[in-house]
Amino acid sequence: MVTINGKKVEIHLKGGFSERKGIKHFSDIIQVKDLNERTRNKLYNVIIELLSNEDTYFTTEIIHYIYTEIFSLPDDDIPLQEFGIGVNYGETFETIKSIFNNNEYNDVFDFIEGIIQSIDSLKHYYYQKDEFIENINDVFVKENVNYRIINDTITDIVNEETIKEIEETLENPYNVVANHYSKALELLYKTKDYDNSIKESISSVESICQILTGKDKATLGDALKLLKDKIHPAMKSAFEKLYGYTSDTNGIRHANGLGEGNSTFEEAKYMLISCSAFVNYLKEIFEEDK
Repeated sequence: MVTINGKKVEIHLKGGFSERKGIKHFSDIIQVKDLNERTRNKLYNVIIELLSNEDTYFTTEIIHYIYTEIFSLPDDDIPLQEFGIGVNYGETFETIKSIFNNNEYNDVFDFIEGIIQSIDSLKHYYYQKDEFIENINDVFVKENVNYRIINDTITDIVNEETIKEIEETLENPYNVVANHYSKALELLYKTKDYDNSIKESISSVESICQILTGKDKATLGDALKLLKDKIHPAMKSAFEKLYGYTSDTNGIRHANGLGEGNSTFEEAKYMLISCSAFVNYLKEIFEEDK
């Protein structure tokens, strides 16, 4: 991306190479090492909602924790109202807003974890912590952020090594394979259509198997049989079982399964990752044979 007259300009040729190849990256869809302005605003709103609690003891203690523990400042740096009567909420909120607007994503996450710890330090406020975590996770889900709060800690749901596998699949030299996989990724995170995401993930494997066997009408089950001398028996068996899961009478690829909303995010993510690894595995072993 280049900057012209202070504006970021993307190069996009209608019908050009990138469009023909369907090139996408994990980070085009999922927020991994950055947070956009919309997400930052929504996370800030969750913080302000927490600090707007009618229980002044709770709010004052949380703000005290923010300044003395998260900011590592002395007590007399906590902003007070005129004549020193109570905490100055307005100034505090502006400080927090500045962090969410200007700091790196990791600082924002540190701040959120600090808030969780601050609530933990107070007795009898566990319900507030649970609600706060639920609200933050809700933003992460809706805004396609690659993190969740698990056991009070912000954790990535797709690790760096797996992201590299996904990127490799998206750049597969066979367009039909890359296109199926790209659709699976978008359906999982953008559309949140888990049934059809699973279908597209398994279709990316089916497509590469058809290409490698030269049988463009073969089902994945048939193609795997034709590839039995090329792939490890355990790998073949694992994907036959996965294919069976998507093809049985209640499965994703069966007419009764599509569009019924039976699949979960966890199932669709598992299929996305598993199919990525298998597509890359097949590509590598056939490249070695050339």
